[in-house]
Amino acid sequence: MKDGLPRYDVGQLTGFTAAVLERAGVRPEDAAISAEILVAADVYGIESHGVARLGYYAKLIAGGLIDVKATPVIERETPTTAVVDARNGFGPPAAHWAMTRCVRKAQVAGLAMLTVRNSNHFGIAGFYALMAAFENLVGMAATNAGPQVVPVHGREPMLGTNPLAVAVPAGRERPFLLDMATSAVSWGKVEIARREARRLPAGWALDRNAEPTTDPEAADLLLPLGSDEARGGHKGYGLATLVDILCGPLAGAAFGSRVAGLRTRPPRPSGMGHFFAAWRPDAFRPLKEFRADMDALIRALHNSAPENGHERVDVAGDPEFAAEQDRRAHGVPLHPVVAAELEELGTNVAVPFPRASEA
Repeated sequence: MKDGLPRYDVGQLTGFTAAVLERAGVRPEDAAISAEILVAADVYGIESHGVARLGYYAKLIAGGLIDVKATPVIERETPTTAVVDARNGFGPPAAHWAMTRCVRKAQVAGLAMLTVRNSNHFGIAGFYALMAAFENLVGMAATNAGPQVVPVHGREPMLGTNPLAVAVPAGRERPFLLDMATSAVSWGKVEIARREARRLPAGWALDRNAEPTTDPEAADLLLPLGSDEARGGHKGYGLATLVDILCGPLAGAAFGSRVAGLRTRPPRPSGMGHFFAAWRPDAFRPLKEFRADMDALIRALHNSAPENGHERVDVAGDPEFAAEQDRRAHGVPLHPVVAAELEELGTNVAVPFPRASEA
């Protein structure tokens, strides 16, 4: 037991997740890639989007709000672009299918962009951006989401957390990986605060009356990245709107308050959209030179003077890759509440939940 939490073997947790999804009717190959994506969030330390989401997915599938038998189709295509209709299919396999094709196009043409419409929650955006980086491409992934975020000077949720991820390959260094919500925080971080019974930082959330709150139980709405205008909230608001444009109007998907979310009544398919892009650095300059400069930039940042109390300056992606190294070796830590929910979910579909690793 590390960090005060029981740890679970990555392989066993992935197998459990895939088996539960198969019991829910997901095709075996789609369940396998979905489980990999879900557990990857926990491996990278992004618990807000990991296996804690499994029950949420199972509920949507059981309620008929996701068609797990749907197969994505390409609606229109050029050598460097494509528009994909996920047909209300399960988000992770649909997104993986689309990014795979985006990478293939970029490898041939030098650059590619794909949009996806009629999809659902796809997990962590960084997973898809890294699919490109591991092929020596720059990768970008974004998605819109159900409305939970108020605009600057607004009181009504009009945008989702609308995450954006970019991954850039380096040489000897690990890839640069920026994976961020365009809201002050993802809703999953509020859920974590509720489980841990701790206050929220100021500037994260509003209550149902659109008043600022640090009480996770009272939190109902989220603020844009940066919070209010004085703290740069207009920048987060602008980024969130840009992501919505790429994933909504450009993709032909739902956008803004038209995306169905947790508070949509009556419940209906989300209709959300995704945006993927990939491009070859060697379309601009020799790959070896680019990777050497990426290494030099990352090392310069690492070697710059840290503030008091910190050993070094991190680069985007460092916390995720450090968590990955630890968790693949020692297991994924799960809060007892999450473990209990997963165990109950597995019991209900006759899939045994794995035992925690020994200390």
